[in-house]
This record gives sequence, C-alpha cells and structure tokens, in this order.
Amino acid sequence: MTNKSITVLLQKLKGGQKELLDEIYTQLYSEIKAIAMNQISQLNTGQTITPTVMANECYLKLAKQNNINLSNKKHFLNYLAKSMRQLLIDILRSKSSIKRKHITTHRNLSLAVGKSDIDFDFLEIDQLLQKVERINKEYCEILEYKLLFNLTFKEISELINKSERQVMRIWNQATTLIMALSKENNQNPA
Repeated sequence: MTNKSITVLLQKLKGGQKELLDEIYTQLYSEIKAIAMNQISQLNTGQTITPTVMANECYLKLAKQNNINLSNKKHFLNYLAKSMRQLLIDILRSKSSIKRKHITTHRNLSLAVGKSDIDFDFLEIDQLLQKVERINKEYCEILEYKLLFNLTFKEISELINKSERQVMRIWNQATTLIMALSKENNQNPA
C-alpha cells in the first residue's frame, strides 16, 4: 500500500471511521513489528515481551482513543514508536522499582554516535530525547529515527525529504546536543 493510500485512510479515520484502523494496521504491520523488534533489541532486561505483543498493545491503546489525528504514514509510525517506547519505559520502571536493578541497553548510544566511552540506559535516552524535543523537534526526530527505528541516513532522508548529507549534518548537531545534555545531567543529578 502506498504512502498516499495510507494518508487517505488516515484522513477517513480522522473523520470517525474507526474500522479503518484495522486496515491501516494490517497494511503496515511488518513495519510496526520491525520498529517494535528494534526497540526491544536495545534492552537487556530479561523481558518476555515480543514485538507482536508490543505491536498489539499499541494497537489497543490507539483503538481506545476517540480522536485519532494522524495525518500520514510517517506521523502514524512516529506515534506508534513513541507509544512503544513509553510501554517499554513503563515496564522498565515497574521492574526497576521491584528489583532495584540498573537496566542497560544492548545497543547503546555509543554504537550510534561512534564513541566508545558513552553508555546510556534506555530510561536516560528517553529523558534526553524529551529534552531534545523541547529544544529542537527536528533533532529529536532524527535521533528517534536513528536510535529507535534503526534507519539508515538514506532512509531518513527519504522520510523527511532532505538530502542524505543534510540528514547527516542534522544528526551530528543532534548528537552533539544530546551529549551536552547528558553531560549536564551527570554534573547536576536531579
């Protein structure tokens, strides 16, 4: 199904035809599961949650909403990725409060940024992304595409209609910002 047809279905969904959510989800299910798999693969938590369970949980959350206002495929997938991240954070917080364990990521930011002395846990990445989003939404979007969706620069450039070189420039600026925010967090713990 093309991006244009997904956009048409989302417009109808916005108009109140909630039964179209099933069709949209079915058409994008492989992409949704891939996003879920990528997010789950970043954790070393001993979780038994699967991409299928995560995709279904996000579907249920979306289906419960009365006003679904998602304008296109990119917006829809971004919304689901954020829902998945929030679901994982809720699970981690729950597990952390029970066991008081530090949970680390398998594929931490150091692999994405390319610096070996960086190590973030999933919760810290979420907090940093929230701060970045308040400062610059475009930076946050690029960081999410790279860190959470595991997209290449070429794939990101196609999604946001910028050249690959522009995306890499934004990525470098965004990683510099997230590193500065992380350093600030470490110097001024809450």
